[in-house]
Amino acid sequence: MTPSAPRRFRTDRNVRLLYTLGALTQFQPGLAIWVVYLLDFRHLSLAQVGLMEAFFWGVKVLVEVPAGAVADRFGRRAAFALGLVIEASGVVLFAFASSYPLLLLSYVLWSGGFSFRSGNDHAYLYDALAAEARTLEFTARAGVYQACTTLAFTASGIAGAWLAARTTLQLPFLLGAVPYSIALGVLLLMREPPRGVSALGRLGYRQTLGAALHALRASRVVCYALLFEIALTTALVPVILLQQPFLQRQGVPLALFGLLQAPASLAGVAGAVLSARVARAAGTLPLALGTLATTAGGLALLAAVDHPAAFAGFVAIHAALGLATPALAAYVNDRTDSAIRATIMSVVPLGTAITFAITGPFAGVAGDASLRLAFAGMAAVIALTAGACYALWLRADAERASGPLARGAGEGWG
Repeated sequence: MTPSAPRRFRTDRNVRLLYTLGALTQFQPGLAIWVVYLLDFRHLSLAQVGLMEAFFWGVKVLVEVPAGAVADRFGRRAAFALGLVIEASGVVLFAFASSYPLLLLSYVLWSGGFSFRSGNDHAYLYDALAAEARTLEFTARAGVYQACTTLAFTASGIAGAWLAARTTLQLPFLLGAVPYSIALGVLLLMREPPRGVSALGRLGYRQTLGAALHALRASRVVCYALLFEIALTTALVPVILLQQPFLQRQGVPLALFGLLQAPASLAGVAGAVLSARVARAAGTLPLALGTLATTAGGLALLAAVDHPAAFAGFVAIHAALGLATPALAAYVNDRTDSAIRATIMSVVPLGTAITFAITGPFAGVAGDASLRLAFAGMAAVIALTAGACYALWLRADAERASGPLARGAGEGWG
């Protein structure tokens, strides 16, 4: 009896399952009110919440790149499975934690599990498309993936805020474990994407880390693109930490928190869906410059205006980040070998974790004193750091630097 041939990898089916997996992991009803939960239910100060955020991202600093190397060495699905179990444990513990040390422990699990998803999802998507020679679709598909996760987050936020207002602030977090259980079932239906023959050969775990580090040193355009995205994504600090206190200050009822955050989230969806089209029409570098200006402008508006209308600043930030993320991910993926893809893609989450750990406490302390001061400080930080990274990226691209990551000559403004 001859063994049956292996089943052909079906890209469309597995990409749809990835969309579903991403949406489930982002369907967290408690996240629309988590700052209020810590302030009002656990009686923390905003400065303490900022320190917790720094701890969350500090753990991610330690885990992010090793988690990416696990995905490269042992498989995308294995990394997803490990992350889902750990992350779900952290969410459940967060709901029950009645002391500051237990809250910090929940953050260790929550952040550690999240690290096995971030970066790995884009690597899985790119490899799945590469299996049928469809990598040119990556930016558009990454935009759809981001739209699915954002819509799930928005819907869960609306439901969670409504539920918290009618029951307790704790219940939405308890329900947050359910989507992870369903996601594990979805993962069983997914198949590991074939990665073909790597130019780097089959690498061990430590070799994977070393190859990724060497590749980043050799390709300045990729390195500066990653640094730019890290600096730009730091705008999520005031979004995550200060958006809910802003709504409280403006007198918004708790039940409406999720609903009023929806326009900002939907702006991110629109940006993600349009990312591929804008990148093709304008080029990746001009797109990046536009998103930097929009992000800094949104924070400046929040710093200058103490009025509900200033919420438009959050809308602008979400739209800019939604537009930037798929295009920048495609730019890096196109220049990355499959053997180190998840490791390289973990650099942005790693860098973001570092900047969040540094700026989170600042935003919390400044926010306790004045929300507008915190927004002004973040606007200045992002304008300076992302602006400097952009200038270096632009110069490296003009010189058309190439290295082991590059698949060909530089794209200029593409």
